[in-house]
Amino acid sequence: MKEQWSLYLCLIVSLMCFTSCTTNINTAAVIPVATPTAIHTVSAGLSQTNFSFSDKEQQHYQLQSAATISKLRHGHKEFTIDIVDAERSLIIVFYGYTGPATYTLTNQINGGDVRITLDKQYWDLALIPSLSCSLVIQTDEPTTSPGIDHMRGKFTCPTLPAGHSNISRHAVAIDNGQFDISINVES
Repeated sequence: MKEQWSLYLCLIVSLMCFTSCTTNINTAAVIPVATPTAIHTVSAGLSQTNFSFSDKEQQHYQLQSAATISKLRHGHKEFTIDIVDAERSLIIVFYGYTGPATYTLTNQINGGDVRITLDKQYWDLALIPSLSCSLVIQTDEPTTSPGIDHMRGKFTCPTLPAGHSNISRHAVAIDNGQFDISINVES
């Protein structure tokens, strides 16, 4: 019970700080009232991704990061998933995020990009701007850490072109990418 009151107090203080930063005094802020069952108690934690390259060898990868560097910016419209695990990383970006839904990432349309780096090799959707990948955001919920959401989703890329310096110049496909991340919510 004491934890709930502390959580309510933090919520009220956060809302007061948020509403005091508005520049238009004539605009009244409408703040929805949260019931005790509507408060999520998910904590921020490890960000991770799993994916396989769909080729004859079916190479499977899992990346994990304790750092929260993924971000939602500019009114939560600009979206960046960034999971770095030593010399391996997954970056997914696009503009136009509106919450859990299915998105088509295309560089020429919404700046959509998926880039996978494994050691010194990389595959990047932006190398051929007309290609696209699919992204499904299944959940996006606030955590108990202020300014951090917990997000789960999946992604598929029929073709990710190989980087210019790769040993193998063959494109790869990803049909089962998944992620479970903590994401900073800014601006």
